[in-house]
Amino acid sequence: MKNHPTHKDSVAILGYGVEGKALHEYLQKKGVEDITIIDEHIRDNSISNDISDLDKYDFVYRSPGIHKDRKELLKAKKKGVHVSSTTQLFFDHCPCPIIGVTGTKGKGTTSSLLYEILKESGRDAYLGGNIGESPLHFLDNLTSHSIVVLELSSFQLHDITKSPHIAIVLNTTSDHLDYHNDVEEYRSAKEGIVRYQKERDLCILNDDYPYKNRYKALTKAAVCLVSRNHHVDHGAYINDTKIILVDHGKEHPLCSTHAVGLIGPHNLENIMPASVTCYHLGITLKTIKKVVQTFTGLPHRLECIKTVNGVSYYNDSFSTTPETCIAAVKSFENPLILIAGGSDKHADFSSLGTVIAETKNLKSAILMGETAPQIQKAIGSSTKSVIVDSYQQAFDLAHKKAQKGDTVLLSPASASFDMFRNYKHRGNTFRKWVESL
Repeated sequence: MKNHPTHKDSVAILGYGVEGKALHEYLQKKGVEDITIIDEHIRDNSISNDISDLDKYDFVYRSPGIHKDRKELLKAKKKGVHVSSTTQLFFDHCPCPIIGVTGTKGKGTTSSLLYEILKESGRDAYLGGNIGESPLHFLDNLTSHSIVVLELSSFQLHDITKSPHIAIVLNTTSDHLDYHNDVEEYRSAKEGIVRYQKERDLCILNDDYPYKNRYKALTKAAVCLVSRNHHVDHGAYINDTKIILVDHGKEHPLCSTHAVGLIGPHNLENIMPASVTCYHLGITLKTIKKVVQTFTGLPHRLECIKTVNGVSYYNDSFSTTPETCIAAVKSFENPLILIAGGSDKHADFSSLGTVIAETKNLKSAILMGETAPQIQKAIGSSTKSVIVDSYQQAFDLAHKKAQKGDTVLLSPASASFDMFRNYKHRGNTFRKWVESL
């Protein structure tokens, strides 16, 4: 079966967000004329809202936010329609090696760090996927000598039939249970990143998480392990305060954990696989070390906005799960005021509640949004928490409570859709308020 539409084919694009728009532009450049855009949430005369009759098209491409098992898609597929995704289209036609990064959290940071090391080494590198830019934007620029880093979510991996040449699987806990039926489906969705790898490929797993055995059993690729807790024979580990790369038993010290640019011990889980990947690609330890020590992360991920009157303000708006909030809280030793809460993704806040209650340097948790009552309940009898009516009230109260030497941390542990367009809108609002102090 052909895997690319021609000018004679009819195509439906489901979802007109970043991926849908990129696909529309790409297909038009390729001379495809019969394109129908379908988005149930956009009211525009040029866009259809009807997803019911997909079997009349030759090709149907779903955007990541549309579940692969929607009955309309399954019906079309049964009728012989070529049902695919923008991610699959890219994999089918990419002429160069792909590094794919997935995990519950950390994939954006790891992907960006990888990209920066590759660029520093002089490689013709490209960054895309879930991190913002659709890879279809640069597909025609690629040659066999290029290399692509893709941040891949469960939405993008759900129905993929090819795997990256280098697959990095970070911590995999639970997320997006408002999209996936359950945790098992969420984890299964990510398996595409290794399922179709070949023997000449590479798979990098975190040995500290039990999921590793699941992915090991699925891949045919060589496996490297990383660990914050113990020695590994091939990959990377933390030895006291040093990051050590290991090449089949031969150790190569990279740098001190205190010298890295990223804040928080959890970020070592992002630094190690990125470093192992680049070392595997022949990049020098000197280059890897230089970037690891200067890369300070992405906006809205433990981003220091500024210090005002001795109080430091950190924007971690990208934290949409309890696990990422826990990691953020554990990144600071000085007195801490936490702003948390937002829209509900059906997460379990029990571990976060325990951490908030037991973290001695956490002075106060100011809670807002739909999840505030759940988080407060998880904290239990602690007097540390208070619920406020709005984001503005939360910020104002944190500013009022903060004393010289304190840190005010926005790490919501929840999605943003009850109050904001997305996590960036929430984080930028926080930045605006801090910068006005």
